[in-house]
Amino acid sequence: MDPYDQARLQKNHTKLLDNIESPHLVHYLYEKEVLSIDDMERIEAKTTTRDKNFQLLTMLPRRGEGAYGHFVAALKDQKVKVYDEIVELLEKTDVSDVDPKKFSSSSSSRGGASGVTTYSRTANTMQVSNTSIVHGSGNIVINTGSGCTINRYTGVPPAKPAGRGAIRKPPDTRK
Repeated sequence: MDPYDQARLQKNHTKLLDNIESPHLVHYLYEKEVLSIDDMERIEAKTTTRDKNFQLLTMLPRRGEGAYGHFVAALKDQKVKVYDEIVELLEKTDVSDVDPKKFSSSSSSRGGASGVTTYSRTANTMQVSNTSIVHGSGNIVINTGSGCTINRYTGVPPAKPAGRGAIRKPPDTRK
């Protein structure tokens, strides 16, 4: 997402949290391929409207260049006066003081094509489609994206990836 669009969302975060209804927007964003079914389920799993809105707002910056435009279009599509005011507020937000380097240029967190393993050395995260495997301090934490988290202590440092599409298993330390 464009850093200036990210700044608009950040500068209006509280207003957005308190005034949008994410269920009205997620289906539009799914239709425009900004969100996946797993994303929609993650949002709908939250209990309060504010929590659902927070989940949506934290996902948007990682959904590619068109996410902000589709979000604004979803607000306009609802034809609700409050949403029209929010769109106007977003468009009038001063972003002249924004340092674009402050915002990550990450696009989609979906890991590229379905079933392909990608490896990010900066975050030390391997991701298979919507399944994240995070290594650190001898622990492996697997978040499947459907609310299931597995944490296993391995006692060995994480293995380096064998290349795109492959995850190397840690060495067998049993004797």
